[in-house]
Amino acid sequence: MPPTRKHITYIVHGARADRADLRQMVSWVRDRGHAVDVRITWNSGDAEALAADAADRGTDVVVACGGDGTLNEVVNGLDGRDVPLGVVPLGTANDFARQTGIPEEADHAMDVILRRKPVRIDTASMNGRRFLNVSTGGVGAEATAETPADFKASLGPLAYAITAIRKLATDQSWHASFSSAGFELDVDFLAFAVGSARVTGGGTIMTPDASVTDGLLDLCVIESMSRTDFALLSLQVKKGEHLGLPGVHYAQLPWLKVVGADPLSVNLDGENLEAQVCDYRARRADLLVHVQHLPGEES
Repeated sequence: MPPTRKHITYIVHGARADRADLRQMVSWVRDRGHAVDVRITWNSGDAEALAADAADRGTDVVVACGGDGTLNEVVNGLDGRDVPLGVVPLGTANDFARQTGIPEEADHAMDVILRRKPVRIDTASMNGRRFLNVSTGGVGAEATAETPADFKASLGPLAYAITAIRKLATDQSWHASFSSAGFELDVDFLAFAVGSARVTGGGTIMTPDASVTDGLLDLCVIESMSRTDFALLSLQVKKGEHLGLPGVHYAQLPWLKVVGADPLSVNLDGENLEAQVCDYRARRADLLVHVQHLPGEES
């Protein structure tokens, strides 16, 4: 039985549009009889608008071709539109692709979209803006915000780590209250993460117990501590082996309100925002996506 012909819309980050592997992939998808539209982004917000337009026009799948920032915009463009998402990872960290088994090679990533049925997963939102992976505040969020684009292009995920080390050279910490149903924490912190999935910042497993099918948010807060202690703890955080260690708070919650003593720099899937009040919500089973496997599961 021949494969079903699909109408596929690619949302391509403008800086990746000239990649030979991407052009070759689009060509062979067309050769296989699929209807293909390619939309290029040039400015912030383009991917969100283009994804929404494609879904409203009746495309069968919207494919985000870029990094986690492009993916975040496409996910927000599909908000309220039950159109499947596909991912061709072309960014620096590619956190969502890494934890769901989507290959880095464009043609192999496309095989996942064409050969596997989409599955329904949870997302989350902060002040109404959707995210797929993890939202961070503190050292990690500021490191992501301050890592130059050319630095990321040349060093990949290592660029985030180097910027974070530079941030650790300062004595800055933050203060916030974290509250939910039956949960209260008021603390000076160096980092926090709210996860729908598990991985952030180029492979750091800050919310290791998170699931994209349980309808809950995983919260991890690391208290203010000496830079030496934090550097040692970070080695455990990288591997997801920090739960239960001194200075680490972890909870699974249906919603979360974070109120900073001052405005907080917050990261959503690589996109940076600033807010003093962060209202997080778990959104159960509200996204269809083509993946190799769910986070934490073997393929």
